[in-house]
Amino acid sequence: MHIIPALSKAKISALLKLRQKKFRQQTHLVILEGKRLLSQLAEYGIQARELYISDEKDKTYIPATEVFSISSAELKRLCDSEHPPGIAALFDLPAPSRISFRTALYLDGVSDPGNLGTIFRLATAFGIDQILLSDDCCDVGSPKVIRASLGAVYHIPFAICDYQQLIAMDAQKYYLDMHGDIVLSSFQPGKTANIFILGSEAHGISESLKQEGIPGLSIEMSSAMESLNVAISAGILCHHLFVKR
Repeated sequence: MHIIPALSKAKISALLKLRQKKFRQQTHLVILEGKRLLSQLAEYGIQARELYISDEKDKTYIPATEVFSISSAELKRLCDSEHPPGIAALFDLPAPSRISFRTALYLDGVSDPGNLGTIFRLATAFGIDQILLSDDCCDVGSPKVIRASLGAVYHIPFAICDYQQLIAMDAQKYYLDMHGDIVLSSFQPGKTANIFILGSEAHGISESLKQEGIPGLSIEMSSAMESLNVAISAGILCHHLFVKR
């Protein structure tokens, strides 16, 4: 019977540093947890560097270069969720990349990890080609973002893009706003490249973008609610674009 080596105390101490953003960025590594997320990453062809398990039967789920056993208490220290499952793994951080696109989302100051991850997941589900992010969005390599995206941050290309780069792009741009002049339900995207801008949870898109004369799209809704969460708005937009294509 093959015996899985235990993760050493020294290695655990080094891995604990990856709870902090600066060490993830220095090493380009991140610890992710849970069978569902790790299985989805395997579906995307993303292989773990190391697999950490507190129950040996879990090792059959995930391909990894090395496999280590770890106690439940030690695994909890490595993971960032309150009640982590019995399996986690060490991965390379998702890497930014630019591609030619027909449909892209630009996220302007989206700071909540759950919202950012959910938008990645929605964009993957509904065939968005690229996600562009302002530099004040939250960290794509955060375990919370990756978990909320169900690994989609590894699947859909993303890149950091500042205001000037966005404006200079040869693409038709629209922003989503409750006061936009174009009703989304009647909107038909053109055949050229299109970028759809979604603003922050608290403030919407920046005033400088609004002053560029970019057309606004609005989602029809009851007057009983003032606004929608940015991830929900993204879901409605992405589904509309998917259907129209």
